[in-house]
Amino acid sequence: MDEKKNAMTKEDIAEQLSKDGRMQKGEALKAVEIVFNTIAKGLIDEDFGAVKIAGFGQFVLVDRPARQGVNPSDRTQKIEIPASKAVKFKPSKTLKDLVNPEK
Repeated sequence: MDEKKNAMTKEDIAEQLSKDGRMQKGEALKAVEIVFNTIAKGLIDEDFGAVKIAGFGQFVLVDRPARQGVNPSDRTQKIEIPASKAVKFKPSKTLKDLVNPEK
């Protein structure tokens, strides 16, 4: 059985950035917040709709059509799920190769 692992948080990223970038942890956390906010704004900006980071991947905003689903509390009841938007991540070849090194 696979052991469940902890997820890296913004604070963990900021701590690593403060070590590698030789900056105060507060400055690093602010930098991480700015980067994440910029990615989010890039996704909702009408001029962009996607954020590409070379060597890492691409965040893309996609439309999900309306569809019919099942009420989880009453499996016999059908419900209408409204159309929505979702964020998808497409990893770059570089990231894929890092995660799945050749043997």
